[in-house]
Amino acid sequence: MGASARMTSLDAAFYTLERTGQLLHVGGVYTVEGALDFDTLVADIGARMHLIPRYTQRAIPVPFSLAHPTWEPDPRFDVRGHLFHHVLRPPGDDGQLVALASRLFAQPLDRHRPLWELHQIDGYHGTRSALFAKVHHCMIDGVSGVQLLGVMFDPSPHPAPPPPPVEVVAAPRLPSPAAQVLRAVREGAVGTLARARALVELVRDPRRALAELRQLGEVMAELTRILLAGKPVTFFNGHVSTLRRVVWTTFSLNEVKAIKNRLGGTVNDVVLATITAALRGYLEGHGVTPDRLELQAALPVNVRAAHEHLALGNRVSALMAPLPIGIFDPLERLRQVRSATAQLKRRGQSSIIGRALDLLDLVPPALQTPLGWLQLVGGMPVNTICTNVPGPPVSLYVQGKRLETLVPIVPLAHGVGLAFAILSYADTLTIGVTADPALVPDGEHLCELLQGGLDELRVLAGVERAVPRVAVVRPERQRRRMAPPSRVA
Repeated sequence: MGASARMTSLDAAFYTLERTGQLLHVGGVYTVEGALDFDTLVADIGARMHLIPRYTQRAIPVPFSLAHPTWEPDPRFDVRGHLFHHVLRPPGDDGQLVALASRLFAQPLDRHRPLWELHQIDGYHGTRSALFAKVHHCMIDGVSGVQLLGVMFDPSPHPAPPPPPVEVVAAPRLPSPAAQVLRAVREGAVGTLARARALVELVRDPRRALAELRQLGEVMAELTRILLAGKPVTFFNGHVSTLRRVVWTTFSLNEVKAIKNRLGGTVNDVVLATITAALRGYLEGHGVTPDRLELQAALPVNVRAAHEHLALGNRVSALMAPLPIGIFDPLERLRQVRSATAQLKRRGQSSIIGRALDLLDLVPPALQTPLGWLQLVGGMPVNTICTNVPGPPVSLYVQGKRLETLVPIVPLAHGVGLAFAILSYADTLTIGVTADPALVPDGEHLCELLQGGLDELRVLAGVERAVPRVAVVRPERQRRRMAPPSRVA
C-alpha cells in the first residue's frame, strides 16, 4: 500500500492553507460515449490501486507544525468509500450535469481518508454516463493528474487487464501524535546538520557564494516587482464564498493550431487571447468600461523532469502574465499577449519564482505556513488563474467506451473568484471555468464569450471552421497499423 513519505513544502502549503471558501482540490468531468456499470467501475478501479499507492494513503499532520504532514498507508482503506453513484432525472441535460458537478466540487474532501473521490453519473442525455473526479491539490498538479488518466483509463476499447500487485502487504497502524513529534525532531536535527554543512561548504567557495547571493537578489527583486505591481479592482476579486459554478466549452484543437500557425505565437497565446476577449466582453456586459485596463493572470508552469513521470505531488512554478482587455482590436490583443509571455520567458520569471519556492524549504516548517500564501496565487496580485496542461493525444476508454470530453477544473484562491483550466485531448481543447457565483453572476455566459473570442481570431486568420468530428481518434498503435506505407523518393 506504499511506504510512508513526507509532503514537500508546496504540497504542505496546499494542505494546510485550505480554508472555508478556499477548498484546494482539483477536479474533472469526463463524459462517456455510452452507459457504464457501477459495480464494474468499482472492481476496475480497485484493481488499479496498487499502481498509484498515494491513492491508498492518508495525510497525517504533525503536532505544532514541527514538520510537514506525512503520507501514511491507510489500514482501513476501502475503494468503495471513494466511489459514488448518481442518476440524473430526465432529460439529464448539460445544465443538470453542470449543476451536479458544481455542487460536488463545492464540497470538501474527508481528511480522515485518502483525499480523492470518483463519482459515476448516469442518465446523462438519457442513456449515457459521465464521471466526476476530485483529488486534493496536495496530491497532484495538472501534469501528474493528466498522467494518472493513463492509469485510471485505457488507451484501447479492448485493453489487457492491469498487472497484478507484486505482493500485498498489510498497512501498519497509523503513527500516533507522539511518534510524529519524535520523527519530526529527529528529521529536523538531521536537516539542520545538513544545512550547516552546506553553509560551511558555501563559505569555503567565495565564487559560489557570490553566485548564490546574486541569485537571491534576483529572486527578491522579481518578487518585489510582482508584489508592488498591483492589480486593477474587478468585481470577481473579493471574498470568495463557499459556492462554486463549474462550466466548460470545447474547441477544435486543429482549428486553434491553424490560428496560431497563421497569426504567430503558441497555442497557449491563442487561448490566453481568447480568454482576454471573453473577460473584456464579460466586464462590458456588466457595465464596466475595460478601456486602458490590463488584468493580471497567474499561469502555472510545469517544472517536472522527464524522469518524474507518475511522480505525484506538485512540481510547478508560475508566470504572472498581463491580459490586455483594454485593447479593442483582437489581432493587437494577440500580439500583446504573445509579446508579454515571450518577454516573461526570456526573463526566466518561472525559474525565479521556482527558486523562491525552493528557498522556502530553508525556513522551519512552523514558519512556512504564514509564508505559504506566497506559494499560492492568493498571495500574489492576480485577477484570475489560467492553467494550460497538455492532455492525452489519443482517445481514452472506460469499460470499452470512449471518453468524449475531458473537462479540467481548478480551485479558486483567496481573493480570486474566477479561474480557467485548459486541457487538450485527442483533437479537442476544452476550457473549464470555475467561478464563485456570488462574485461572478451568470458565469455560464463566459462560454459563449470564449467561443466568440476564438471566432474573432479564426476569421482574422482566414481559418475555416472545423467540421465536427465524426470518427473517433484511434489509439496510437491502431493508427500506426492503419497508416499507409511510406514511399522512398
